[in-house]
Amino acid sequence: MMRFHKEMYVAPSVKNVLKTRWKLRTGRGSLNIYVIVLNHDSKKIEYFHNGMLKQKILHNRDLYIVGLARSGQECMELIERMMQDAYEATGEYDIYKYMKD
Repeated sequence: MMRFHKEMYVAPSVKNVLKTRWKLRTGRGSLNIYVIVLNHDSKKIEYFHNGMLKQKILHNRDLYIVGLARSGQECMELIERMMQDAYEATGEYDIYKYMKD
């Protein structure tokens, strides 16, 4: 199951967020989209190219997408911003605790 965070972090280079979300949900994907996901098993954050969503191992996994970017570098910048926001809100750098439902 794929869910999106209500206040998802999106890199400025991602132009049409609604269309990108629709493509991800329907399995169409895009060439230059990376997703940032909260991993509920390890309680950590991870990012990967959207093409990985087609892998069978991820089909049964509960994916909670908290960010979208167009490159790995942008993912790192968004994660850095998430860490700063988490620290300002909670006093800790724990993104999982800050972003989970």
